[in-house]
Order: sequence, then C-alpha cells, then structure tokens
Amino acid sequence: MVWVVEKKVFYHILDLGFESVGIPIRVKFEFEVQDGSFVPDSLSTERLYNQQELERRYPNLKLDALEQDIEKTIHFEILKYLKNNGYLKEESEC
Repeated sequence: MVWVVEKKVFYHILDLGFESVGIPIRVKFEFEVQDGSFVPDSLSTERLYNQQELERRYPNLKLDALEQDIEKTIHFEILKYLKNNGYLKEESEC
C-alpha cells in the first residue's frame, strides 16, 4: 500500500457572458495506490481559492452553483491526472 500526495493548481473558467475569468484553485489531493493502480474510494481533496474576492467583484454570483462547478472541474482534472500518470485503468472511474 502506497499513498500518493499531490499539490496542483487547476483553473476553473467562470463564464459570465460579458467576461470570462480563470479562477486559480490550489488543490491538495491524496489517494492510495495498490499494484500500480488507483484504489477507488481512497481519494481525498482539499482546495483553496479566493472566494471573498469573487464575492466582492461579482456580488450577484451564485456561490452554491460556483462550488458545484468547481467540484466538477477538480474531479475532471484529477481524473485526467490519474489517467495521464497510469494510475487509472481505462474502464475504471474515480
């Protein structure tokens, strides 16, 4: 059993119609690897971004929807990372 810990910065694109904003999200994620493969249900993540600045700059922003969109972006980026590094078999999902 081996645990892998990674720290990455992913960018979530917030499309407001009149403006697109790239939000940097610092993500720390860790997962277990057995026999060179990702172990499902072992993934944990921590994320950090400047939510206060987004609220100040865009007062009508729906934070619940933003959180869900950011979660999807993080999931997609981690999945891409796992595939690119050979931790994930083609038929499995995280």
